[in-house]
Amino acid sequence: MKFLQTFIQEKTGLKVDQPNSSGGTTSTGNVARRAFSDETEYLECILSTVAIKYRPILSKIHTQLSAILRVFNSSHKVNTLELGKLCKDTYLVILDSFPWASMTPTLHKLLAHSEELIRESNSSYGLKAFSEEGTESCNKLVRKYRENLARKVSFETNIMDIFVRLTSQSDPTLVNHRRILTCERCGQSGHTTRSKCCNAMNNQKTSMQTLFTTLTSNTNCLS
Repeated sequence: MKFLQTFIQEKTGLKVDQPNSSGGTTSTGNVARRAFSDETEYLECILSTVAIKYRPILSKIHTQLSAILRVFNSSHKVNTLELGKLCKDTYLVILDSFPWASMTPTLHKLLAHSEELIRESNSSYGLKAFSEEGTESCNKLVRKYRENLARKVSFETNIMDIFVRLTSQSDPTLVNHRRILTCERCGQSGHTTRSKCCNAMNNQKTSMQTLFTTLTSNTNCLS
């Protein structure tokens, strides 16, 4: 495992499942997004460490999991019938190809229950609205405000100053002064070169993007 971690870090710059300074691991959401993105560097790095007979299977699993995760975390209308078939196929491929591997509870929930959750709990729409990433991303701001930008005369005033600072982040006047992202590939604003909204990138769809299109009704942007 240590060899694989070092090899991936040297080839791609990603630190996978390594301890960090906050007491957790480096396997964060950003690392997962990079690993399951359209960039082939990470996948090729993984495939180069396994036997040749497993490479097509792992490549298929990677593509299907990437599409499922994007659908699950999107706000698009979802074709739940096709999603259910894809989840079942991915689940069976993993069980048939790697019978010695244990299925983690998180992966089981994604493949066995995501279609039912989207269909029954959210009217066949992706679950992006239920994501806690936005709230969790404020943790570093809360620490910064509490240590440096809030009064410490009492707990109440400290929390009040933090709350005021956080609410100011969505103030319309401040939002209008934020830096506008510009794509160097197509020249349009609102996204970057790594975004899946780029028209120049969408002109040549990958297998994952094609799969995503069959699972959703809105294909303007791959979330």
